[in-house]
Amino acid sequence: MENQTTVYPSPVHILDKLLGIFAVFGGIMGVILAYFGGDVNGERSDYLRFYCNEGLVLFLFGLAGAVIPFVGWAWDIFVFVCQIIAIVNACKGIAKPVLFFGTIRIIK
Repeated sequence: MENQTTVYPSPVHILDKLLGIFAVFGGIMGVILAYFGGDVNGERSDYLRFYCNEGLVLFLFGLAGAVIPFVGWAWDIFVFVCQIIAIVNACKGIAKPVLFFGTIRIIK
């Protein structure tokens, strides 16, 4: 299965980009704030919903690395690199899944 990049036809609003970055790097509080803070006129953008899902999945996998003593350090570094990749994609305004984490959907 290949990573599919979704480029939105209209420019992504700067607030959506900032909330997407915060959702990926802010942990569970970042996901909650971005998910409910990005609600404009009763609608949430698909772009922001995508990055809230990415942030939640990366946060949960990061917690899994914290449980395992020595292998967890390498795992947490890998998750951190994936977070940086997701932040760069959010800054560019594209919704590109990060490695195998992008195939997991928790927020629909």
